[in-house]
Amino acid sequence: MQYVTIKHFKRRGIGGNFNIHYGKFLELHEDGILYYDGKQVCVARSAAAHEYFACNYDGQGFYRGKLSHAIIEVLEPKNFDSPQERNEFWKKIWKDDLTQKYRRPEHLDYWLWNDDFFNAPIEDLEYIVELVGVKKGLLENV
Repeated sequence: MQYVTIKHFKRRGIGGNFNIHYGKFLELHEDGILYYDGKQVCVARSAAAHEYFACNYDGQGFYRGKLSHAIIEVLEPKNFDSPQERNEFWKKIWKDDLTQKYRRPEHLDYWLWNDDFFNAPIEDLEYIVELVGVKKGLLENV
């Protein structure tokens, strides 16, 4: 399966130091590791993979990366005027059936997106974008 670089990856990986520019493609091997130029970069389910690369199984990796990163950005605590406002906002995410399938279940009182979220179908991510109220400008700039 192919992944695409959605954010410049200039850091150390499994196989050494990398400088992978936006738009470059990586391959996911059966060992669960992303490879670039034949070298192991990182585990596909890792935080680094989620931040810098997007699954491109349907040719929409760039868009998938924009959607998932916009959702995460809009939910940052800095975007709320008070903890109460943030808690009220998060209640609708916790209650939603679709978003529940993208929550890591081992965290009962704290929301973490699971690996499936970063590989979700575009339709599901667009639904979550609407649910959380991502502004179009934020989507364009991610």
